[in-house]
Amino acid sequence: MLKNTFQHIPVLVGPAAEMLVWNPSGLYVDGTLGGGGHAAAFLSRLDPSGQVIGFDKDVDAVAASKERFKDQSGHISIMHHDFMNIEELLTGLNIGMVDGVFLDLGLSSYQIDTPERGFSFMADGPLDMRMNQTETRSASDIINRATEEELKHILYDYGEERLARPLAKAIIKSRQKATLQTTTNLVKIIKEVVRHRPVIKTCARVFQALRIAVNNELERLKSTLGSILPLLKPEGRLGIIAYHSLEDRMIKHTFREWATNCTCPPGLPQCVCQKEAYVTILTKRPIRPIGPEILGNPRARSAKLRMIEKLPGSSLKVA
Repeated sequence: MLKNTFQHIPVLVGPAAEMLVWNPSGLYVDGTLGGGGHAAAFLSRLDPSGQVIGFDKDVDAVAASKERFKDQSGHISIMHHDFMNIEELLTGLNIGMVDGVFLDLGLSSYQIDTPERGFSFMADGPLDMRMNQTETRSASDIINRATEEELKHILYDYGEERLARPLAKAIIKSRQKATLQTTTNLVKIIKEVVRHRPVIKTCARVFQALRIAVNNELERLKSTLGSILPLLKPEGRLGIIAYHSLEDRMIKHTFREWATNCTCPPGLPQCVCQKEAYVTILTKRPIRPIGPEILGNPRARSAKLRMIEKLPGSSLKVA
């Protein structure tokens, strides 16, 4: 049972659907279904034989989308699943290859605006931050059990936070007096360390770092990128929306690597690396929201959409 109505404004819906759905009778995967905004746009571009498989690791998102698409069950299949396991999921459904895969790596407005989920530093709530509520490790576990060095690395590596060390020290000192249980507890510590610097930006970086650590976001993305290309049919497409530089950098570099032919030194008389390009990059520069979309949905401002197309005849496995 949802505590609040699942409300979310999807980002870059038009460009994502227009670029991803190249075959109207194809099979497409939305691995971050959320409230179903992108999936609805994909469905609108399909003919009666087209299908969408949608899954999400957030049980609230799955429940909301099942309700939204209850009259379209013949065209969309919805399940509680982690996109990291896309290969396993498709194998279980006896599906070999698909026409397109889409991932939106951001939080939903519902997740941010539900204090009980613990994602926002703007409201008091438990230090949770689990995208998949069936998993056990929460932000509270990290904050109260990690060593100072582990906390420092989380804040610096995942939040690119310059005050990582003093923040880690302050967290350790505070939890020695009492267990840190709420987002307000953590924000208070951040304010004490930041003092005269802009506190909101520091809070955003700290909460981002903890969320990434709780959900293993970068590891999951890396693993998914490593397995997803063989699942695409020739001319199949992969589109990903990222919201922070760590994700976007990984996606950009991976796509470039896939799109690159021979990497031998220029002086060699012939290629010895035997590397081939697997894809063509459809977005030479990432597609970003423009004025009207940002005005209507300020949370969209950092979104970047990148998309590739698998080359016909390319190998099924990435080197």
